[in-house]
Amino acid sequence: MQDLTISKRTTQVLGVLSSNVVFNLWSLKKFGNFGSPDLHFKKFCARMIAKSPITEPVVFLSLKYVQRYIKKGNNINIANEYQLFTIALMLANKWHNDEVYSKNIWSELSNIPQADIDALEISFLKSLDFKMHITKEKYAFWLNCLKKFNLTGKHEYLFAKKFKKTTDTLQKSTKPSFNYDAKIIQPPVGFERNIVHNGLGSQEK
Repeated sequence: MQDLTISKRTTQVLGVLSSNVVFNLWSLKKFGNFGSPDLHFKKFCARMIAKSPITEPVVFLSLKYVQRYIKKGNNINIANEYQLFTIALMLANKWHNDEVYSKNIWSELSNIPQADIDALEISFLKSLDFKMHITKEKYAFWLNCLKKFNLTGKHEYLFAKKFKKTTDTLQKSTKPSFNYDAKIIQPPVGFERNIVHNGLGSQEK
């Protein structure tokens, strides 16, 4: 993913990537098939990225949260791709940065009422069982999946799963490689962060 984060830093490119990932995953969940985002949603994603206090890693993390939501989401509170991207981006920013925007700022940026922001955040977190941590290994693998999707447009990379190499495979080659199938990545095991609902803080265990 180095090429994507270094050579394609503009909000326009990140907006196009985000809109493609979010809309395709949302379309699959909502309608059972993939689709193409319209220009309005592309501009929305670019504007959210440009006006939010975020960096490229936060954008990539938010797209991973969207992918997890599509896998585990079993509620209908999130009504469209605009809400989905906004909440995922807000939570990624909250997780990744010490200084974050208040919810009323996110409401102004997205034109989503703050009361809805509050409800959608809890709904999203419950859907993910409040497990927001992504291990370094899985984050690095996700970046490679995004790079493959960005270069090829193949949807299977949005649902790629990394397989552990056997001893024989490791002995034959020392070069890193990835195997892909159409299965969705399983949730990480180990470190978890529980986000406190009242917004006063968080606990790590």
